[in-house]
Amino acid sequence: MGNILKILGERNWVSIMEPKISYIVGEPLIAGVISAAVMSEQRRPGLWQDMLRALDRGAAKTSEGTVNAFLFRAMLDRLLEEFHAGEQKNRDCPF
Repeated sequence: MGNILKILGERNWVSIMEPKISYIVGEPLIAGVISAAVMSEQRRPGLWQDMLRALDRGAAKTSEGTVNAFLFRAMLDRLLEEFHAGEQKNRDCPF
């Protein structure tokens, strides 16, 4: 079916639908992450479904069981990785 954008009040809701799975993504950041992940992969049938299933698997592994918790943890891990890389660089700098 493709992507459908519905505007409800002041929020944008993106509903991503394919034959066997349906999802409503109400957060623009989450919708952007999903879209960017799909666009970074080679095009093939069922890619959206597979990406959404991966998102569900990741969410299920969090103690909260939510997509927000899963993506928050990923962002936190990435930020800390960058922070610690910068700290190491500062320690190695003789100035």
